[in-house]
Amino acid sequence: MANALLECRDIRFSYGAKAILDGISITVSEGSLVGVIGANGSGKSTLIRLLSGVLKPARGSVRLEGSDMATLSRRSVAQVIAVVAQEEAGDFGFSVREEVLLGRSPHYKGLHFDGPCDLSIAERAMEKTGVGHLADRKLAKLSGGERQRVRIARALAQEPRVLLLDEPTNHLDLYGQLSLLDLLREINSQGLAILVVSHDINFVARACRHLKILHGSRFVRGGVPDEVITAESMAETFSIRAVVDRHPDGSPRMTPIERLPQP
Repeated sequence: MANALLECRDIRFSYGAKAILDGISITVSEGSLVGVIGANGSGKSTLIRLLSGVLKPARGSVRLEGSDMATLSRRSVAQVIAVVAQEEAGDFGFSVREEVLLGRSPHYKGLHFDGPCDLSIAERAMEKTGVGHLADRKLAKLSGGERQRVRIARALAQEPRVLLLDEPTNHLDLYGQLSLLDLLREINSQGLAILVVSHDINFVARACRHLKILHGSRFVRGGVPDEVITAESMAETFSIRAVVDRHPDGSPRMTPIERLPQP
């Protein structure tokens, strides 16, 4: 059985009196590719912030390689976990190369300038994500999809053991989504553990080997895609009538038909 790299146990988190997540447990093991799906506002982004140590749970714990994340420095966490957030701060005038090199910062010690090794790692990350030809362009001049690929390149330059992706298909056209799908499969096959949270059900069903549905502040279903993506689960958790059939690659494919009354 693969070793657990990142796990949370029975965590609860609230904004004010409203529980956003309650009784949540999840494990990201070595070599795993896990997806969490849920409607907008279901707490997916909050889960990413908890798993990356940005937020602290009111109850329960988040553990990284067996250690309570609350006892670890941000630098120590960033040497293991890379995050591609759904939304990021505004442009700071960086070029693509400068932005990707920011991924090396958790590994710097003392007064440090980018060395040949850092530049080589950043170049490989840019080529892998298809933005190498944009290296000298300013981020402000890029499309939304290009910026998303740059963020993923920056995360890969971090050389993490765990990659957390929050709504990674946002801003991506169909070609970009297929490129991302291929990239996730490739880097996962090379040993990187990945957790994807998204409302894009069909993308996650194709990309991930294990899925969970987040609904009503809890995980309500979990298992392999065929066990999770069903007409019944779509009705119960997304309030839609859907047809679930088979994609040509063998994964379940969901087609929404109509809205159902919400409980």
